[in-house]
Amino acid sequence: MRRIPFTTRKYGQGLSLIELLIGMGLSLLAIVAIYQVLNVWESRKRTVTSGSGAQISGSIGITEIERDMQLSGMGFGNASSATIGCSVAAHNSTLTTHDFSFTFSPVVITDGASGAPDVVRILYGNSAYVVNIQKVNSSTSSSKTLQFRTGFNAGDLVVVSGNSPRDCNMFEVTGNDPGDIETIDHGTASYTNFYTNAATIPTMNVAGTTTAYPNGAEIYNLGPGAQLTEWKVTSGVLTRMNVLRDNTAIEVTDGVVNLQAQYGIDGANGGTVNGRIEDAEWTNTAPTDWTKLLAVRFAVLARSGQYEKDVVTPSGLANPDDGPSWAGGSFKMLNLDGSSGASAPAAIANDWKHYRYRVYETVVPLRNMLWGATS
Repeated sequence: MRRIPFTTRKYGQGLSLIELLIGMGLSLLAIVAIYQVLNVWESRKRTVTSGSGAQISGSIGITEIERDMQLSGMGFGNASSATIGCSVAAHNSTLTTHDFSFTFSPVVITDGASGAPDVVRILYGNSAYVVNIQKVNSSTSSSKTLQFRTGFNAGDLVVVSGNSPRDCNMFEVTGNDPGDIETIDHGTASYTNFYTNAATIPTMNVAGTTTAYPNGAEIYNLGPGAQLTEWKVTSGVLTRMNVLRDNTAIEVTDGVVNLQAQYGIDGANGGTVNGRIEDAEWTNTAPTDWTKLLAVRFAVLARSGQYEKDVVTPSGLANPDDGPSWAGGSFKMLNLDGSSGASAPAAIANDWKHYRYRVYETVVPLRNMLWGATS
């Protein structure tokens, strides 16, 4: 057998160790690059997704509040300046606190302290019957005799101005006295509801109420489904509650971290009442004459749920706790634990800057007040 010299053997039978190491190194570099691309892509996707969620939350929030506010003042937009703005004493036996009071006005803004979210209350009725201002000719503890009774039905809620120009009461109409065409009852016995034709136990009346009303006291019909909706932001959730009937609030949307609102009061700048709102007539102070309240502007601040590694929302120039702004000024920003940037521990100081925000704002003319002023 002829032996092939070692020096003439062919090489290239497979890969050498060095070639394998080089190939593995290149593969690892490619894998690292792929993971970096995937990481950037996933981060961008989370940013876009969370930003889209914040836009949806903000849109829902401002739309729901705006729709509610457009109804404000329905049923009492033409109330006299002596009555509108009065404190209404009310009762509901189904609530945790049976006796409560509220301001008889289309919108009431409770200003949040130090830039905290405002609380907005919106009042409106839903009577399907046209009822103008009515006067009370006489009254007892369970009935009121009016100038005209048309439009007042069993199941309606009514507000009556009291002895003092700024004191009012709310009652639930329980029937129309068949003996005349002017009297409505508001007793505590079961009655047949006009709207459901079912036996109903009144919950809004108190037995033995002896409040007397002077001749000429005003009465307003808010219908069977009157709403006093309270809008507020709690722990990043926008909630809504009908204060007249509900014990707990309903969650409307999350991702909302602030709500700010201002009154538009004709003549609030000391100028002439001219039927429009000037820039200087937007204020956080409630009007002394509620008939001059013509509009409300408000803003909702929505926050994305994605924490960004870098600072993506800078502070305002005037104050380090100032964030995004709206027509009424800058939002005062808080960290996720509710602390301010100045007082927060170093580990979470100004962590609000690592989130993206979107501001939604609008101006709502109070059409029932505008129409009432010309009725």
